[in-house]
Amino acid sequence: MVKRTVSVPEPRRRLPLRRCSPRFIGRPESVKESRDWLARILCVEGVPSETADTALLLLSELASNNVKYAPDRAVVPGDFYVRAHLFHGRLRVEVRDAHGRRPVLRTVTPDTMAESGHGLELVNALADRWGRYRSILGPGMFFELPWNALEPAASVVPLQRKGW
Repeated sequence: MVKRTVSVPEPRRRLPLRRCSPRFIGRPESVKESRDWLARILCVEGVPSETADTALLLLSELASNNVKYAPDRAVVPGDFYVRAHLFHGRLRVEVRDAHGRRPVLRTVTPDTMAESGHGLELVNALADRWGRYRSILGPGMFFELPWNALEPAASVVPLQRKGW
């Protein structure tokens, strides 16, 4: 009888999603690309559809602002990074300018018939928390959304060992 050793490939480890931070080109079409990227992540992680829809809307607002208000798009385009942090029952999405420019909060006239200028009002109304943040990679904007996540099936109980 011959003994054979067969190597079995290890299953691929899934990288934590919160470490994924893709860069999107500063053009209007990239806003949709960033929404599609986030939608895939939220679907894989099982985020409820209502929370996912709200997150996609708010991401559109922050990404659009980054593209639209880039100082001189011919010289420095409005490229941006998006990062998603998934916690138990909570989602945080960050949008950061690729060139390290600080987000500027503008004062908008309260014209309800205006076609623009209501994006951050929408973020304020729908997000649980939102604002500016600083990191070593540069400043950006974020929003957070909660959802009713299911509790873990069983609490972690340490194993009882004999003689302990």
